[in-house]
Amino acid sequence: FPVTIWADKIIGPIELRTYREGDYFYPLGMKGKKRLSDYFIDEKINEFEKKRIPLLCNNQKIMWIAGHRLDERYKVTNTTTKILRVDIAKKQS
Repeated sequence: FPVTIWADKIIGPIELRTYREGDYFYPLGMKGKKRLSDYFIDEKINEFEKKRIPLLCNNQKIMWIAGHRLDERYKVTNTTTKILRVDIAKKQS
């Protein structure tokens, strides 16, 4: 599932990593932050899977839970001038 991110909001390095204890993000469409562990419980994602889901991060901030949810702070709006389109493919066995 590809995602479109407001590129002007990206400052510093982009990192692709997996879940770490204490991670949080601002879910698209919601006000306030949410712990990633709570999000995974709400979405019925088990312990094994949550450790395999890629997280696209910028300066330690989660921008996108790959294939799941974008962070509200990086959504494209009518004032967006630059976008970044990201698509992560599953590894072929």
